[in-house]
Amino acid sequence: MGLIAPVEKNENGDWQVKDTAISTTKKDTKGTGTLGKEAFLQLLVAQMKYQDPLNPSSDTEWVSQMAQFSALEQMQNLNTTMTNAQAFSLIGQTVEVNTDNGPVEGVVDYVNVSDGIAYVAIDGKTYEASKVNTVLSGGYLQEKYGPKVVKQEIVYNYDDRENAKIKVSLGSKDYAANGMYVAIGDNLIDSSNLSYDETNGILTISKEAFYGLTSGKTYDITFAFDDVYKTTVSETVSLKVVGNQPSDTLEENTEE
Repeated sequence: MGLIAPVEKNENGDWQVKDTAISTTKKDTKGTGTLGKEAFLQLLVAQMKYQDPLNPSSDTEWVSQMAQFSALEQMQNLNTTMTNAQAFSLIGQTVEVNTDNGPVEGVVDYVNVSDGIAYVAIDGKTYEASKVNTVLSGGYLQEKYGPKVVKQEIVYNYDDRENAKIKVSLGSKDYAANGMYVAIGDNLIDSSNLSYDETNGILTISKEAFYGLTSGKTYDITFAFDDVYKTTVSETVSLKVVGNQPSDTLEENTEE
């Protein structure tokens, strides 16, 4: 298809190309990397306006380009529809959204569509659904925010009896536990022998809870949390008993 620009006479009476750049109506599409339907339509109008009158384009060419324009518009509309449909499937899901102030994580309460753009609502604020970069599974969230116990070995010495301190986290957000049960081997420790410092995440087991354990033996301490997943942590903290075991506990251990 031939394209020409209009001409005009200059001061000397000579013909020259008229400086009426199409750029006067051109939108800045720098950085988009795509030809949108508006830019496509502007290009089509420019072709019609500045076509060579001696070699005009045929109707078939215009129809073909209009068909391309229609197909482009339908594809963009379909993409918007699919994006909005996907946004509705996020209701009730925990997602991460990119924002200018960093990532925001939370549960999608509802989805709103305004001017063809879908928005997800998290904690009373709305964000463009297209900014959602991650959908977080329950297993991942449980691993990230659920109760945790630091791996360690503690030693109970009959010759220098002391309380044991263990680093334990009850978790956070909706995955936190309200309390825990602790067992040495198969024996549950009485709550009177347990105290928890929530500020520092330190569980203290009273030395009385170890009395009667066999010297020279290593025990596994198991933690059972009352969170929504009923989390149980075992084989993370081991208890090694050393020292001279009191004689009044030997007969009890023999019977066991």
